Amino acid sequence: MSKFGNIVRVAKEVGGKTYTFRSKLEYRWAVWCQLRKEDGIIIDWWFEDEDTLLELETAYHGNIKKYLPDFTIQTTEGYEYEETKGYFPPKDYTKMKLATEQYENPITLIFASLIDHSKNAKVRAQYDRAKRLEPYLKRVIYDAKETIFKPIKGLFDL
Repeated sequence: MSKFGNIVRVAKEVGGKTYTFRSKLEYRWAVWCQLRKEDGIIIDWWFEDEDTLLELETAYHGNIKKYLPDFTIQTTEGYEYEETKGYFPPKDYTKMKLATEQYENPITLIFASLIDHSKNAKVRAQYDRAKRLEPYLKRVIYDAKETIFKPIKGLFDL
């Protein structure tokens, strides 16, 4: 692991390839993607695949935002995006909202643990943003730490 600012980068091998993840959440989600691939639930997955860099038109004339989803998932129905978030600022909300409006690929938003009854105003604001975005997404996972990672915790080597 290496630290860059307040971000702890994690270099790990998943599915025979070595990746540098920006968080443990990204690493754990990659392991979950690989498990789904090996079980035949998905066909394949890619982490920050440059081929899926999305150009999003904004309300400002001629202004383009770039959005690179964390994970691109290939299913029998096509391609989907999966975005992991440890922190969910307004600018990320805007990018994801624009992506849902301008592209047909379904998006899943994943949090390790984001609760709606936090006493912390910043956490509540992040939760509120996710709730507002929910109707446009395939789904939002607010508790991946408990519902997904806990049952497979033996597969992580950190």
